[in-house]
Amino acid sequence: MLTRRTLFGAGLSLFGASLLAAQAAPLPARAGQAMPEAGPIAFATWTDDEPLYLFYPGDKLEIDFPAAPELNRITQVGPDGRVTLGLIGQVMAAYKSVPQLQADIRQAYAGTLRDPQVTVFPGETAPMRVLVGGEVKTPGWVDMNGGDMDALQAVMAAGGFTYTAKKRDVVLIRRGHDGQAMRRIIDLQNPLSGKAGDLVALRRFDIIYVPITGIGEADNIVQQWINGLIPGGILNYFAYKTFTN
Repeated sequence: MLTRRTLFGAGLSLFGASLLAAQAAPLPARAGQAMPEAGPIAFATWTDDEPLYLFYPGDKLEIDFPAAPELNRITQVGPDGRVTLGLIGQVMAAYKSVPQLQADIRQAYAGTLRDPQVTVFPGETAPMRVLVGGEVKTPGWVDMNGGDMDALQAVMAAGGFTYTAKKRDVVLIRRGHDGQAMRRIIDLQNPLSGKAGDLVALRRFDIIYVPITGIGEADNIVQQWINGLIPGGILNYFAYKTFTN
């Protein structure tokens, strides 16, 4: 059964291999040894600067080669973030701006074409949405309805907070200019209490994670270690003795 943690973990895959590449690859474990844990993600410094448009999986684009029109094509960014081009195969397109992708394609064709000039035109884009996970009632993807949505609206669209939600420490993760993830903590308790607060306007494919309170962690321990581990027959026996005495 999918949980809030697994849904949120699956959504992090949108940041792709570029986040993981910055981490040192762990050495393979020897026989009888535990596999070492991966290091933490190094988040970039947060900035509100508006970046150039970045391509995402599902976006359509047109690639034009003025000197080699036989290579022209209309294609789509695949789930792995790549596009397939003639003669050279696949090129990573996801999380790149138009100038960055054009430069990468020119470099890829440098050994094949004498003058690899290329122009990339963005086409139809994938749905505008964000991922909301953690202590919300219906975690998962939330459509941005045209792109105008703030963090609190996204949480409400995901069913609202659970009673164990830590509303003052909501985590927002966003991809920055260089493709590295940025992280910011948002206090959504103040707006809910009628006080001034920074709701933060969201961008496409932002990730919002609502952590659990200390009380919520204690409740989880009760569920896992008491209700989960004590056999049902014993619980039924105690219930029978309680109501028959």
